[in-house]
Amino acid sequence: MQGNNLPVLTAIIGAVMWGLLWLPIRLLEEAGLHGIWSSVALTLGTLPILAPLAFMGKPGPALARKAVFGALLTGTTIILYGTSLVLTDVVRAVLLFYMAPVWSTIIECVFMGRRWTRYSTLALLFSFTGVVFIFRGNLALTDWNTGDILAAAAGLGWAIGTALIFTGPPQDTRKLVLLTAIGGLSAAIPVVLSAPDFPPVEAISAATSTSLGFGLLYFAPVLLITIWSAQRLPPALMSFLLTAEIISGVVSSAIMLDEPFGWPEAIGALLVGCGAVVEVIAQNKRARSQS
Repeated sequence: MQGNNLPVLTAIIGAVMWGLLWLPIRLLEEAGLHGIWSSVALTLGTLPILAPLAFMGKPGPALARKAVFGALLTGTTIILYGTSLVLTDVVRAVLLFYMAPVWSTIIECVFMGRRWTRYSTLALLFSFTGVVFIFRGNLALTDWNTGDILAAAAGLGWAIGTALIFTGPPQDTRKLVLLTAIGGLSAAIPVVLSAPDFPPVEAISAATSTSLGFGLLYFAPVLLITIWSAQRLPPALMSFLLTAEIISGVVSSAIMLDEPFGWPEAIGALLVGCGAVVEVIAQNKRARSQS
């Protein structure tokens, strides 16, 4: 594949896998790891493969400060997002996180020299209208819970983090991914230390195999392909492509968790998908005009 086609494809695959992240998170919660603990356990489960992988082969270039900060921030948003999945409905968490394309487009236009075009307006209109449909028009902030706030904050942090990764010089993806995991775990430390209830030993023991299995075989590959794509795709395009997570997350949770999914959710998911398509078209037009 040429140009941006491979990063686009891997970003979409990663998005579909992100949409199913609620499954290991909820399984760990059922094992007794509540709140932030399930996200921490899943992230810890990636380290047995990410740590050695980061130092295999020839050492790459020294990581730029901007990319390091972007990776640490991205890791923090992952912990926030994972925690939101157990504190609110999966549908609400996924869609509040996916205000990220809005933030990414604004960041590109304000800080990265991108010109605001009719495509930008159209993509954001599609995305925002889709969110309105999925929330069935009920967007009052008074109805937000802690999980909703964490999901929205994660979307903003993700937009900033991926922008920092993209605008930096070429980096060693393996080290960036390890830093992403470390960033998430570091951000979680003050929260877990201040938590009133430490998980019982029985819960930790029961969840160990689940966290290792999903961490090694599922979450580590998701992080690798996502960060690899984020290094090669503009933040807004990356965020819009990741909206494919909405389809896999909303549909799978509706089927398996009996969460609401009717015609408003279906139309909303379609509209957000249209926003992603518009952003891909706009990116291709910009690439052709610059070649």
